[in-house]
Amino acid sequence: MRGADEIYRSLDGLVVSLREAGHSKLAATIQHRLHKVAWTTRSELFEELEVVLGRALASGSTEMPKALKQQIAQILSAMRDNS
Repeated sequence: MRGADEIYRSLDGLVVSLREAGHSKLAATIQHRLHKVAWTTRSELFEELEVVLGRALASGSTEMPKALKQQIAQILSAMRDNS
């Protein structure tokens, strides 16, 4: 992932994947933060999503499919690189 637009698309794709895997609450949280909350800066949004996604990885590690965990880890890495 290179730029912010690609990260946004990846986050939208993650929302779809999470819903398909039965993680609708996390999907709704990400969707809300991404599209319903007005952020002052992109960095502020990314910081908030890093917290949400980091907690999801820590708490959902046993029930979340490996592919989803990898998808989240890639997005987290890209957000940190673009903050």
